[in-house]
Amino acid sequence: MAVVIYSEENGVYLGSAMGMGFWSKLDPVGQPAAATFEDEAEAETHMASWDSGRPDGVRLVKVDADQGTYASIAACVRAGLPGWVDEQTPVANTLPA
Repeated sequence: MAVVIYSEENGVYLGSAMGMGFWSKLDPVGQPAAATFEDEAEAETHMASWDSGRPDGVRLVKVDADQGTYASIAACVRAGLPGWVDEQTPVANTLPA
């Protein structure tokens, strides 16, 4: 089973592009799935490559990588994580309380 990186503050780590990391609660950019890692060691190695290192409070959560090397929103929700893309509110931080 694969793992995703999760932070209460930033949400689910969705992946990176052009040197920028994307998180579900900050700016999911319409991303319908999260990057997964083969195991915890691979996720830790990935975070160690970040300029700021491993964020405080990060958890590694086991998920079903149901889209190749990615886990769909539904797979993340099944793993107990919050969903993130909504038709009316594409950024999780704007979801109604």
